Amino acid sequence: MTRGAAVTAAGLAGSAARVAGVLLAAGHFLLSAATLAGSGRPALAFAGLAAAGGLAMAVSRRGLEWGLFFLGFTLFLFGWQAYVYPAVAFGLVLDAATLALVWRNAGRDEGRGGTGLAGAFLGSLVCLALASLLLLPWDRLGAALALFGPTGFFAAMVFSPADAPAYGLAAAWRLAVMAVFARELARCELPGRFSVLAQGVAGGLVTAIVFGLTEHFRGDHYLLHYRFTSLFANPGWFAEYAAIAAPFLLLPLAGRGLVRRGYAAACLALCAAALTLTLARAGWIAGSLTFAFAVRLYFRNGPMARFPRPYGHLPGLAVAGALVVGLAFWASGKELSAISRPINALLKERVGNFTDSPRPGLFRSGLLIAAERPVFGLGYESYARHYPVLLATPVAWLGRHGDPTAEVFETSHNMYIQLVSGLGLAGLGLWLALAGRAGWLLWRRARETAGLLDAALLLSLVAFHIYAFFQEMFYVPPVLFLLFLPLSRAMALDGAAGEREPGGLSRRPRAWVASAWMVAALGLVSYVADAGLVRTGARLGLADWRGGAVVYEGFYPPEPVAGQSMRWSAGEGFLLVRPGDVELTLFAPRPTDVLLVSDAGPLGTVRLDGAAVTRRYRLPDAGDGRARVIAVMPGSAFVPLALSGAPDPRRLGVAVAVQALEAGPDPAP
Repeated sequence: MTRGAAVTAAGLAGSAARVAGVLLAAGHFLLSAATLAGSGRPALAFAGLAAAGGLAMAVSRRGLEWGLFFLGFTLFLFGWQAYVYPAVAFGLVLDAATLALVWRNAGRDEGRGGTGLAGAFLGSLVCLALASLLLLPWDRLGAALALFGPTGFFAAMVFSPADAPAYGLAAAWRLAVMAVFARELARCELPGRFSVLAQGVAGGLVTAIVFGLTEHFRGDHYLLHYRFTSLFANPGWFAEYAAIAAPFLLLPLAGRGLVRRGYAAACLALCAAALTLTLARAGWIAGSLTFAFAVRLYFRNGPMARFPRPYGHLPGLAVAGALVVGLAFWASGKELSAISRPINALLKERVGNFTDSPRPGLFRSGLLIAAERPVFGLGYESYARHYPVLLATPVAWLGRHGDPTAEVFETSHNMYIQLVSGLGLAGLGLWLALAGRAGWLLWRRARETAGLLDAALLLSLVAFHIYAFFQEMFYVPPVLFLLFLPLSRAMALDGAAGEREPGGLSRRPRAWVASAWMVAALGLVSYVADAGLVRTGARLGLADWRGGAVVYEGFYPPEPVAGQSMRWSAGEGFLLVRPGDVELTLFAPRPTDVLLVSDAGPLGTVRLDGAAVTRRYRLPDAGDGRARVIAVMPGSAFVPLALSGAPDPRRLGVAVAVQALEAGPDPAP
C-alpha cells in the first residue's frame, strides 16, 4: 500500500471513529444531564456546572488546562460502584470533557499520525464489547424503551444493579466514552496535557488521604468503617484508587529543591499509611510497586531524579520516616468503637488470614460461566446476570460444578476472569495485547528520555493490572478511568511514531491491526448467530434466561421496607414471573401512582399513599413455558443523596415484594 493510500484509509477510519465517538459521547451527555436534572436542584446545579466546565475546556486553552487538572483532582468524589448517583455524575463530567476535546480536535487531519497500533487494539476491544450487547434480551429492552421513553430508559439503565441486562449496556457505553476520551486526549495538541492531568490526580489523592485520615480518627470513633475509606464507599475501592494513582506522587522528585523532595516524601508517606489502613491486601501488593521505585530513585541517582549525595536524601527520608513512625505509634493504640480492638490487632488479623478469602470460589465460578461460550463470552459485564441462571441450570457448567451455598457477589473479583466470562478468550487476548503494547511504548519512552512522567504512567498501568488479579476493575468508574491515562499516552506515542515512518505503519504492525479487527468481526458474527442467547438457552434447555419463579430486573437487593423484605426499583423496572397467580406488594414513602403493564395486557394503576398496598393478578400461560413480564412504572423517582443529602446514592422508585402463587380461582375485580 502506498503512503497516500495508507493516509487515505487511515483518514476514513479516523473520520468514522470520530463520528461514532461524537454520537456516543453526545448522546450519553444529553441523557445523563436529563437524568440528573430530574433528580433535584443540587443535581440540576451540578449538571449545569459540568456543562459550563466542558464549554470552558472547548473554547479556552487555559480552560482546557484547568479542566484536565480538576478532572483528575476530583476523582475521589465519585468513588462508588457504577450504578449510583456519584458514578452517574462522573459520567456527565467525563462526557463534557470528551466533547470538549472532540471540539478542539475538529479540523485536524485524521490521516496523519492517528493512534497507531495501541489505538487499533483499544478500538477493536470496544467494538467487541459493543457487539456483545446483541446477546442481551432486546425484546424486553425494546419494550422498556417504548414504555419508559428515552430518558426514563436511560435512567433505569445507568441505575440498574449488576444483575440486570441493562447494566451491561450501560457498562459498554461507559467503556466506549472512556475510549473516545483517551483517543481525543492523545490527538490533542496541548503541550503538557498528560502532566497536568497526572498532577491533578496526585493532588486529589493527597486531598482525599488528608481528609480521610482526619475523619477516620475523629475522637475515638470512626466515620464510615473500621477500615480506611476516605470518601469512597468501600475500603477496597479506595485502595484501588490509591495504589493506581500513587505513582503520580513521584512527579515532584523530578524537580529541584528540598521543598519539592520533602513534599513528595510526605505525600508518599501519607499514601503508605492510607494503603496500610485500608487493610486491603491487594492494595499492599499493588501499591508496593510505587514505593520500591521511590527507593530506587533515592539511592540510584539518574536523569529521572538527582539528589546531591550523601545529604540530598536526608530531608525526604526524614520527613517520610517521621510521618510513618508518628502515625504508626499514634494509630496503633487507637481503639475503634465498633469492635473495641486497636488497629495493630486488625493488621495482625489481616496478615494472619492472608489466604482466607472467598476469591478462589469466585474465580472458579467465573471460569465455569466462561465455559459456556469460551471464545467470545456471554456478554460484556454480564457475570452477575448469568450467575443465578446458570447455577440453577443442572446441565450448565456452573450448575454441575458450582457451589449453591456460596455467598453471591456482583463480580468475579478478577478482571481477567471477568473478561473471559464476558468477552471470552478473544476479549482477553485483545486486552492483553493492548496492555502489552501500551506498557512497551511507555517503558521504551521512559528509558530513552528518562522521563519520570512516562515512568509513573507505566507504574500506574502495571499497578492496575496487578490489582486486577484481586478485583474486577470495571466496577468503579473513577478507578477504571485511571487506566485510560497511560493508554492515551501510549496512543499519542504510537501515533507520533507512525507519523514519522516514511511509509506509514510497517508490515508487522499492519498485520496486528488487521488481526485485531478480524477478531472483532468474528465476534460480531458469533453474537449475531446467538442473538439474545437463543442458541445457548436452547442448548441448556432454558425457555427464557431466568433462574427462579421470580426475576427482578432493575431492582436493588432485598432489604427491610415497611415491615417486610422488599426490593426498591431503580425507577422503572421489570418483573419476570411464571404464569399463574401473582401477589404484588407495593410501597412508596410519599403519594404516587404506579402503573403496572404485563406483556399480556395492562394490569392497571395502583395508588400509594405512604402505606404498603397488596394486589393479586393472574398471568395467563402462553403455552410455551416462558415467564410473563410485568413493567413496574412509578409516577416519580428520587435520589436521596441528590435530593436531601441523605446517605443513599441510589435512584429509588417503588419498593416491591412479589410472591408467585399456585393457580387458583380468578381474583376479584
